[in-house]
Amino acid sequence: MKTIYNKLLFFLLMLPLTALAQATLEGKVVDAKSKQSLPGVNVVVQGTQSGVSTDLDGNFKIGKLKKGDKLVFSFVGYKNQTITFDGQKSVTVAMEEEANTLQEVVVQVGYGSVKKKDATGAVEVLTTKEFNRGYNSTVEGLLNGRAAGVTVTQGGSPGAGATIRIRGESSLYASNDPLVVVDGVPVANGINSVNPNDIETISVLKDAASTAIYGNRASGGVILITTKKGAKGEIKVNASTTFTVNTLAKKINTTSADQFRAFMTNPANIAQYNIDPNRVARLGTANTNWQDEIFSNSVTVDNFVSMRGALFGKLPTSFSYGHSYIPGILETSKYDRTTMALRLNPSFFKDHLKIAVNANMTVTKNRYADEGAIRDAINFDPTQPVYSANGANGGYFEWYDTSNQPIFLATDNPVAKLYQRNNVGKSYRFLSNIQADYKFHFLPELKVTAIAAVDRSYGEGTNELSNQSINGFYNSGNNLGRYSYSSGANTQKLLDVYLNYTKTFGKFNVDVTAGHSYQETNSDSFNSGETRNPNNIINSNNYTLNPAVKLESYFGKAYFGYDNRYLVSFNVRQDISNNFAKSNRSEIFPGASFAWNVSNESFMKDSKSLTNLKVRLGWGVVGQQALPTSFSYIPQYLTASIGSYYQFGSNVVVPVSPLFYSDIVKWETVESSNLGIDFELYKKVKGSLDFYQKNSKDLLAVGVPFPDGANLSNTGPRNFGSLRVRGIELNLNTDVVKTDNFTWNLNFNTNYQNRKMTSTAVDGTDSPGVAWGGIAGGVGNTIQIQSTGYAPSSFYVYEQVYGTDGKPLEGVYVDRNGDGIINAKDMYRYKKPYADFIFGLMSNMTYKNWDFSMAWRASIGNYMYDNISSSLGYLTNSTNQITPLNNINPSFFDTGFVNEGNNRYFSDYYIKDASFIKLDNISVGYNFKEPFGKSTTAKLSLGVQNALIISKYKGIDPEIYGGIDNTIYPRARMYVLGCNVNF
Repeated sequence: MKTIYNKLLFFLLMLPLTALAQATLEGKVVDAKSKQSLPGVNVVVQGTQSGVSTDLDGNFKIGKLKKGDKLVFSFVGYKNQTITFDGQKSVTVAMEEEANTLQEVVVQVGYGSVKKKDATGAVEVLTTKEFNRGYNSTVEGLLNGRAAGVTVTQGGSPGAGATIRIRGESSLYASNDPLVVVDGVPVANGINSVNPNDIETISVLKDAASTAIYGNRASGGVILITTKKGAKGEIKVNASTTFTVNTLAKKINTTSADQFRAFMTNPANIAQYNIDPNRVARLGTANTNWQDEIFSNSVTVDNFVSMRGALFGKLPTSFSYGHSYIPGILETSKYDRTTMALRLNPSFFKDHLKIAVNANMTVTKNRYADEGAIRDAINFDPTQPVYSANGANGGYFEWYDTSNQPIFLATDNPVAKLYQRNNVGKSYRFLSNIQADYKFHFLPELKVTAIAAVDRSYGEGTNELSNQSINGFYNSGNNLGRYSYSSGANTQKLLDVYLNYTKTFGKFNVDVTAGHSYQETNSDSFNSGETRNPNNIINSNNYTLNPAVKLESYFGKAYFGYDNRYLVSFNVRQDISNNFAKSNRSEIFPGASFAWNVSNESFMKDSKSLTNLKVRLGWGVVGQQALPTSFSYIPQYLTASIGSYYQFGSNVVVPVSPLFYSDIVKWETVESSNLGIDFELYKKVKGSLDFYQKNSKDLLAVGVPFPDGANLSNTGPRNFGSLRVRGIELNLNTDVVKTDNFTWNLNFNTNYQNRKMTSTAVDGTDSPGVAWGGIAGGVGNTIQIQSTGYAPSSFYVYEQVYGTDGKPLEGVYVDRNGDGIINAKDMYRYKKPYADFIFGLMSNMTYKNWDFSMAWRASIGNYMYDNISSSLGYLTNSTNQITPLNNINPSFFDTGFVNEGNNRYFSDYYIKDASFIKLDNISVGYNFKEPFGKSTTAKLSLGVQNALIISKYKGIDPEIYGGIDNTIYPRARMYVLGCNVNF
């Protein structure tokens, strides 16, 4: 190991090493009961930075020992054990498991941490052991399906983020994203600011009793990410390489070229549907599957290397480098990411002063595919070829009329749409912070912590359309193509300072924290507009400098415990935000929780069935300030652009118009209560059961109607309603089998949720609610509504009438109010896009050196609006007299719908059950023992992600956030090969 150590420091770090020849101890750590080897046990020389960890077989080797040194063995779930070195050459250490492994699990909470047994709020912690297996390019992939009440809807495009919701949405238009805190620093878009391989633990704070300490930013819950820190002992290297083959899991159902030709040339159909023979004559002879032309398999390569250990034997250090190249399954899309992270964790004055320096750098490069090509691929005439012989449009087939003029209203060639556009972007992000913790010498129970952080991001991109594209024409009649440039920068600065006092007085425990936080965010952007447009003028209006968003906070929390039985916690935060007018700028967010460790009562001591029981109660208030339109309370005026000026004689007057203005917008608040039970049965099954309720009021929204004459706009931002969420969560974990050679662990979680609007801005009027959920088809149509007494975003539709053959009757709906007229008063609220029940199941097995894992998810009670069928599934979409023939959507053959009108878009026929069961990933791995010498390990793994979907929904994917399916970038099925080496 010395040779590897010296080479790594010389070639990789280029730092000197002085090795001293001292005594060495080898040994093995086992479970005292089963005698099974324990990997990952920390072995540290007491009072020093020197230490190692046991390998997969529980073996360790530690040098530079002197007689009398004390070695401390520690491992989560086991009692610490200390031995004294007296010159022995080898030793076997048998560690005893804690009576209750829940006791020692450390949970990150706001501005501190507690042991699981002392937690009073609804908090869940995931370690690398609980993370999803397989390849995860983003942090969201680690979380998906792993925590009760946490839903993750991942995007399909390469590098795409995900929508994360903790206990559902508590807001309608403002942000529902959880606050992400990385190593104590709240960061914007923070979930993607860290390489998933760098993460040690993820703590999820669910209830307001836990999140109130973060005040206005915590209405969507809080995710605390702890990265892998610098370690004590000799430097260890981890290197991994992952290859994935990405494939299209499912195609959208379309009519084939032969089927399309047969229908369009059938004389009976021509007569019945009045199909123009001139359009029929333009049918081609090709058999083009346009989805095959725009989708293809791709190969992802991900490399990661990290080094952790004590530089010079003194400075705990961690360095990592990662690179991911992800070409998408949609042609031309690709994503390239490079990450670097450095962490230093020195300590001074006998650990009274601890410093943590963290620096993360991320560089991403994207080429964005025009996803409109997916919709064009299911709509374009399949009898036409991809390429044309006339050489126009870069050789791609496009539609022209009989006078050889482009038909701009026709569907675009989807292949040309992809390859004739080059939309690229590059972004840089630097996230750094330094944290100092000083424990006072004269009062070691008192500690002061200061955190200074900077989060700087900058991005730029160009969007170019070839001058060969049919869409590159301007009014001049010249095909100039299109070109635009955009850039933007965002800088967030943070300074936190707080005091913490921790003391035990006999059976009483006290933990009190008070502090101050200041955060400022500055941003600017530039957009050139279409520079090839002869009418485009670049001026100062192309640059936007946003006002600084400032947030100042004062916070405090207090924890009191008695005899490890009764625990109570209080926290409060005052936030002051310049997002609101002075009269509404400040808000106070309190929280309180209580826990009773029933299992520590004398009457529970002899219980062999219920080996752990804790009851939790929590209450709190959190807030929301995030709106797309900030500073609406400041009067603003818009100057006219050049070309709209007025001239009076020799004087030129620039028109100025006032914009929307409102100084009554205030904080959105969420009041939350929670009743929870943590339990363990027969020292085997661990679990938690939570009942919760959230009441949101003064909901923030934009585009809410104002009465005529009430403002300078008919719509604008305002507080407009309230929302109630109730739910139940259950989490279970058990070791089904645990022997020397075989282990099997199961984790199951489920969440039930009921959401209801309790008030809206239009209550008391004739309006049925606030329209929501824009759709394709028609102009400005919506399919959802926010109405008091109903689930948020309920679908608002007509009740379809069906014929004796079971098919829907075109334009025939139920007269629900019985007035003999079918109009908007007959529409009703039918189903909702969000699930009633969500389930997650992870199975992990090991047999000797083999391991096998599966991760399943299920969603029950969620419905989807099939916007593809509603907007394309009528015959005149294919045969109208404006554009050439489009492909016939298969929905037409199911319904027989011919025309676009008749309120067809709003038929409840298109509301489909989208419940599903998914096998997210399945993997098998083999662990090699000492493949490259002592203390080295390696693992080879194979797996499949997005392996299986079971659903009644016939669309490409039943999991679409918001419940409106108007084509999405499909999630790839990924076949994964991975290799991981430690030495």
